[in-house]
Amino acid sequence: MVYLDNAATTPMDAEVVACVHVAMRDLFANSGTPYKIGLDAKGFIEKSAQSIAETLQIPSTHRILFTSGGTESNNLFIKGLCFPDKKTAFLGLEHPSVTESLTFLNQFGNEPLSLLSFQREGRLDLDSLTVLKENRVRLLCLSHVNNELGTVNDPLKIISALAKKSAQTRLFLDGVQAIGKLKLDPKMWKGLAGYSISGHKIHGPKGIGLLVYDSKLVLNPQMHGGKQQFGVRSGTLPLPLIIGLKTAIQQVVARTEETHKHLQGLCQHLIDGLKNLQARLPELKILFNSLIDADSMHQSPGMVNFSFPPVEGEVILHHLEAKDIFVGLGSACSAQSKEPSKILMGIGLSEEQARCSLRISFSRNNTPEEIDQFLEAFGNAYQSLYPTFLQKAEHR
Repeated sequence: MVYLDNAATTPMDAEVVACVHVAMRDLFANSGTPYKIGLDAKGFIEKSAQSIAETLQIPSTHRILFTSGGTESNNLFIKGLCFPDKKTAFLGLEHPSVTESLTFLNQFGNEPLSLLSFQREGRLDLDSLTVLKENRVRLLCLSHVNNELGTVNDPLKIISALAKKSAQTRLFLDGVQAIGKLKLDPKMWKGLAGYSISGHKIHGPKGIGLLVYDSKLVLNPQMHGGKQQFGVRSGTLPLPLIIGLKTAIQQVVARTEETHKHLQGLCQHLIDGLKNLQARLPELKILFNSLIDADSMHQSPGMVNFSFPPVEGEVILHHLEAKDIFVGLGSACSAQSKEPSKILMGIGLSEEQARCSLRISFSRNNTPEEIDQFLEAFGNAYQSLYPTFLQKAEHR
């Protein structure tokens, strides 16, 4: 099997699986109970949170909340802070868990400000930030790394620009696609209102994530119950998943530099291979939607998005699947929708270009040989499908 959809999810690391298994077997007590094994469970959770804080260099000014994943973290922070009337803004190229949370606020007359007209290569143009002050925006919500393009919004540059142009606006970043691929600068925490992380994107378990947020902020709970986790997020905490998340974070952070270099090599191998394939196949016209010549300040090396009209991406995907090669179309959370990618349309692609695209995303487990297998299978599938789709295009 060749798995090239690591932006959707990653296989769990063997060490993570082992520690989750041990915790499930041995640490079953409810951490809210007052007897010894319950207190022991509570201690493991507190130590895990402390370990995560140390690994990510999160200061004591910020709290760590365990959630079920990136979607819950994004919903909890945006709705918990901004409901009903704190003014928000977003680029319009974020994950649905961000955009739909902001759309939810619109029901109460709190319409988010879209900055889509200020996008540049899938990133926010910082020259636009004066519009936030003019509109009294309290919270700007962005992706640290875009989940379909891999483009990077640099936290420190945005924080610095906000301080100069719209000091009343705080920054929230969806960091789900960043950790383990980009080195997080600890100086960013001071200027961040909140940041989300998901375990299953970093070779950890599904069903567990983090919300890191400024402790000075008051978040209204989205789930009510036993008042666990500072009274902000109720519910019995899943100790085995927390230990798995802690282990995964430790591993990916320790390997970030090594992983980044490995992913850069894979990314360049894919780009060169696609260019060579295009040179051999006159009917193949590739449009790179990711930034293929940018440095890591602008582009994560873990992802390449490209279009190849008139052949549709979903049809190519299933042809590759028959060869046991798995790739992505875009956000897995939107995969059931038959609509073309809103992110690709948002950066200016036509509907046809958006439909005729693939997202290839890597992990530390992938190899150049797997990229070669993909390139061969993709080229063969494109050649076989091209006449059919060309005929369809001519009859439109």
